[in-house]
Amino acid sequence: EAMSRVQATTDYLGPDCRYLNFKTGEEIMVYSKLSRENENLWTGSKGKDFGYFPRDTVKVEEVLIGEEVEVLTKETDFLCLHEDKYTSE
Repeated sequence: EAMSRVQATTDYLGPDCRYLNFKTGEEIMVYSKLSRENENLWTGSKGKDFGYFPRDTVKVEEVLIGEEVEVLTKETDFLCLHEDKYTSE
């Protein structure tokens, strides 16, 4: 379930396939806000695309869930299938 709807305030091109790419003005549904060392990253979707993006590239348009959902992250959450092999930060 989406937490909020946001609008991109800048164009964003992520470093790899785990990230959501978008252009200024596009709407994104936010599903989680990561905690700990990745607290600047949110996860969300735009159409069929889903991925991470920096929270400072968007502005909140509508809050859909009042409660913040904290997601604890594991290394495996950041795996990306790239050129037939897994890469991890």
